Amino acid sequence: MSQSPRVVLITGANSGVGLAATKVLITAAEEFHVIMTGRSLEKVLAAKNEISSSNPESASRLSTIQLDVTDSLSVEAAAKQVHETWGHLDALINNAAVGNIQSPDVRVRFQTCLETNVTGAAAVADAFRPLLLKASGKPYSIFVSSGAGSFSRTSARLFAPNTPNFPSPPNPTAYHASKAALNMVALFEHADYGNEIKVFAMSPGFVVSNLRGTTEELRSGWGLAGAPITAGETLLAILKGERDADVGRLIHKDGVYDW
Repeated sequence: MSQSPRVVLITGANSGVGLAATKVLITAAEEFHVIMTGRSLEKVLAAKNEISSSNPESASRLSTIQLDVTDSLSVEAAAKQVHETWGHLDALINNAAVGNIQSPDVRVRFQTCLETNVTGAAAVADAFRPLLLKASGKPYSIFVSSGAGSFSRTSARLFAPNTPNFPSPPNPTAYHASKAALNMVALFEHADYGNEIKVFAMSPGFVVSNLRGTTEELRSGWGLAGAPITAGETLLAILKGERDADVGRLIHKDGVYDW
């Protein structure tokens, strides 16, 4: 008897790392059922249709749900829908995020980043944790973070001479602070639920992303950014158990970052 596909929910699945992860998972040898979620259901449906048109066999293993991580009612409704439809989750990929907010008001920059990248992620983890605990095997809770949230890595980038560095958009402090805070959320999730759930913080690396901005120069990191598919492959490696030795840590494709 074939094993049922593992059910994976991805926030912010209509673009960037979330979309890349979806594409990797539905083409993996092991079967996954991916629940694509996003703030705009229209955009999520468009992303699902894009994948299904190029890979028709994947259509039956893709579902969509509207989920705005900054809206408590939206999060609760999404969790209820997953409970009623699947009854459990095998993995939660907490990916939805905003990048550098270009507002002259420092309060706007910080509040916007923290609301989505920290409070939203923590709320999603809290809402879907009961569904993870219903999984037949030990489930995964993955917080898509960033090397930008590592104090040791950022200190080296800012103060150590001759450290390789990528260009940075203006006003990056709020984004860095939000990812550092997200790492703390992941660390406490591991401390509190590590016996029942495999918790990871994961840095996707310097990849093409709308988080830096919407111009081609910013999206592509001035032409230096890699393909998001690499991050999708790292997430697949986690779900296959290949990174279990690093559970509870901030990992990247080649290893681990210090907090």
